[in-house]
Amino acid sequence: MKRSHREGSSSSSTKIDHHKRIRSSSTSNPPTNSAQQQRHVANTHSLSVEKVVDDTGIRVTQEDVEEVLKLSYGFPGPAVKFFRWSGFQLNDKHSPYAWNLVVDLLGKNCLFDAMWDAIKSMKKEGLLSLATFASVFSSYVIADRVQEAIMTDGKAAKAKEFLSIVKDMIRPDADTYAILLEGWENEGDVPSARDTFSEMVIEIGWDPGNVPAYDSFLTTLLKGSDGMREVMKFFDMMKDRRCYPGTRFFKAALEYCVKKGDTRSAGLLWDASGWEKWF
Repeated sequence: MKRSHREGSSSSSTKIDHHKRIRSSSTSNPPTNSAQQQRHVANTHSLSVEKVVDDTGIRVTQEDVEEVLKLSYGFPGPAVKFFRWSGFQLNDKHSPYAWNLVVDLLGKNCLFDAMWDAIKSMKKEGLLSLATFASVFSSYVIADRVQEAIMTDGKAAKAKEFLSIVKDMIRPDADTYAILLEGWENEGDVPSARDTFSEMVIEIGWDPGNVPAYDSFLTTLLKGSDGMREVMKFFDMMKDRRCYPGTRFFKAALEYCVKKGDTRSAGLLWDASGWEKWF
């Protein structure tokens, strides 16, 4: 089934489509309302936009809002203020296309916190779609911040939240969970790592090729209160399914045992893992 362009905006390719539509319609007069409002957005400070557009006395439609947003990628602050102002006129009944434009516009301008706030609002309205998902990740790719977005302090929680939002639309894969587990490792968040690992096993099962995920998970457990005892419990579980971590975990575990003076655990792990194959 062919998707209407009104269903959403996503990625730079979708943005190009916007401009193609704009150019193709340039021979006819654009809607007066949207043309006037876009000029106000482009030429007014974000703090004054709502007053300026209110003073015009112009009524806007959903289509007017979409046209203004498509032309306002260079003015994210005023554009969002206009979007909020127009919501009062439309009784907060913005089109899904307009919402996706806001997410795309904020993401392309690297305003990621504001982008996430918009996504939360869309979730409440039941407006999230694959277009939203594609827009978010295309914005991170364009900004070259995919890893940073998930793996810097405090960001793994946002990544987990987004995963829970889109999981019903797109099935997460091994790489998704591996990146998320690496985020928990960097933050030393053992409880969240456990939750994500359990969810991963339920969602995609055990995969011998998913070494980075096992690496990060076991390395994170070393930072917990149960330390090596919990590590060995999960390691045995993995071994029974022929799933193993990589050298990064083994080196971290060896350092841990040396610091703790735990020669017994080091010996058990060596025997259980067959470390010889790594060296």
